[in-house]
Amino acid sequence: MARSRVARLERTKAQRKRTRTIAIVAASLVVTVSAGIAIAVAVRAAQGASSPASAQDVGATRASVHEDLLTSISPDPTMTVNGAGAPIEVPDVVGTAIEQAETLLALAGFSVMRVPTPPGEAAEGTVLSQEPAAGTKLPPGSEVQLIYADSAAASDALAANIPGRARFVVCIDPGHQARANMTVEPIGPGSKETKPKVTGGATGAVTKQPEHELALAVSLKLKEKLEAEGIEVVMTRTAAGVDISNRQRAEVANNAGADLFVRVHADGSTNGDVRGISALYPSGNEWVRPIEARSLRAARIIHGSLINSTGAEDRGITPRADIAGFNWSRVPVVLVECGFLSNPVEDKLLATDEYRQELADAIARGIMEYLGT
Repeated sequence: MARSRVARLERTKAQRKRTRTIAIVAASLVVTVSAGIAIAVAVRAAQGASSPASAQDVGATRASVHEDLLTSISPDPTMTVNGAGAPIEVPDVVGTAIEQAETLLALAGFSVMRVPTPPGEAAEGTVLSQEPAAGTKLPPGSEVQLIYADSAAASDALAANIPGRARFVVCIDPGHQARANMTVEPIGPGSKETKPKVTGGATGAVTKQPEHELALAVSLKLKEKLEAEGIEVVMTRTAAGVDISNRQRAEVANNAGADLFVRVHADGSTNGDVRGISALYPSGNEWVRPIEARSLRAARIIHGSLINSTGAEDRGITPRADIAGFNWSRVPVVLVECGFLSNPVEDKLLATDEYRQELADAIARGIMEYLGT
């Protein structure tokens, strides 16, 4: 027993030593990157450049040095850590710069896939979430996805009406996010009336599923369905750990020149018996007057498709004048409430992959009909 206890203590000490070593090497790499940039600038000056290094030069140098570092520390798939093929614990890199996160993960023995998403209120290049989560144990060389803030995430894919690109553009907004932002913003351009930038959303009465998770799952299925039909899709978010206000979500759709802006939500009520699907559209103020008629038409078609497909209780179509995500929009917009998470039966149904796919398919059919494809 004593020998076993000593062995465990030795293993613990060894693990702590490895962790400290990784941290020291990571810090050294950061210094190396900075030094590489400084050297590049100095070399440029020594070569007699007529002007100082531009931001593009420095950025290119930083990228080159970072790439060289990653190449030198990329995990060898034939190597093992903590024993033959022993799993490694994924470090927590959320909140760090994407380059630093890549370096730390490479040092730990993982490969990395970048997934850009609109930054909202996050700093450019910040890692907003990671998949798998920190603490998960994976085999050496496993891939970790990093969802990070990138202002070009939406604009790079936008090209409505440009020859060779998709005929139609649809912007999908998965409602809410992992953490609410209760600071306020105007409900419309120039308005003194304000509302929280983005609330927390509903929670499943039985499953405890958060609305933001359900909305993203349905939205990603909807994206896949529309893209299969040749529609250009722009997402306001592709991860939970973002901070994007309702105004900013509308501006993503505006900047995309979207033919339709579809917002995916679920409902909640203090009455657990209430259930069904509804749709909202903008109406009742000067901000939305140019898009009201087209938005109502889209709401009617998509809502009808959902009711016909799911057989859910029809809770109708409601005009709203107080929603920032409507009032800041310059393109036709509709918000779909996919059901009541506060209803135990509907909550459990909304948690199934099959029903989520059915919702996405029905919304897609409604969108296609609205677009006249």
